[in-house]
Amino acid sequence: MGGKQQFPYMVDPNTGVSMYESDEIIKYLVGKYGDGNVPLMLSLGLFTTLTAGFAMIGRMGKGSSYKPSKLPPKPLELWAYEPSPFCKVVREVLVELELPHILHSCARGSPKRQVLYERVGHFQVPYLEDPNTGVQMFESADIVEYIQATYAR
Repeated sequence: MGGKQQFPYMVDPNTGVSMYESDEIIKYLVGKYGDGNVPLMLSLGLFTTLTAGFAMIGRMGKGSSYKPSKLPPKPLELWAYEPSPFCKVVREVLVELELPHILHSCARGSPKRQVLYERVGHFQVPYLEDPNTGVQMFESADIVEYIQATYAR
């Protein structure tokens, strides 16, 4: 799309803005959709990149390689939040299989936690909804097993 084989590459469908470079993308998103203040830990340039890379060491590169899949007609929906190791393993599988999905990020203090609570009667993540099969489930190991059985080739 952008003419380069470089990642990350972001396209904002709301404005048509597209760009490369993590630092620039973060500045844009915070300026456009946030309060304009980039959090310190995301504003340290190369240090930010290196520490994010160190976080992958224990996962042995999970989520960084493509695996063939059957694409679903509709995107899956995942309710999760970034710091959760249980959510991370589900995201890794979705990314490896390049399955389209909608991420409902439920950080602490987010009103989306209440939305999920009202939907299922309690708050627990990860939570997956597959509109293609009607499956709704919790528990990362079960979700990973379901995704692989249903969509991996």
